[in-house]
Amino acid sequence: MSTDEYVASVNQQLERLLVYETVFKEYVHTCRNIEKGNCYASESLARLRDYYSKNVLRFNRFVAQCEKLQAPRGYAAFNQALISGLEDIRAGILMTLSAIHDNGVEHPRFEQGVEEQQQARAEINEAFARIEPQAVL
Repeated sequence: MSTDEYVASVNQQLERLLVYETVFKEYVHTCRNIEKGNCYASESLARLRDYYSKNVLRFNRFVAQCEKLQAPRGYAAFNQALISGLEDIRAGILMTLSAIHDNGVEHPRFEQGVEEQQQARAEINEAFARIEPQAVL
């Protein structure tokens, strides 16, 4: 894969990642609102968990697609950091999901999952900051 194709592909992946991050942040926000009783009558933890689970499956397919991408010379370390960050985001998402039950939320586990997602995103941001233009020429 050429460098230009790789960069274009990573840009597309990042756009999709932003959409997933927005969706999962909204689930966290909605979960907190449901617990407070600040929600629509049709919203429940059971329904939220169902929607969340469906998007986790989609996110898993997204991560698998990203893992198949072959990085050109000079981008291997960045690509590995990106994949590692995506896998860590997935782990945080799964932890958050596992803390949502029909009758309540396991808060320590829920918050730990949210924190893991944030840390993983910071790792991805760091990987971008470490890309050195002379290394990829």
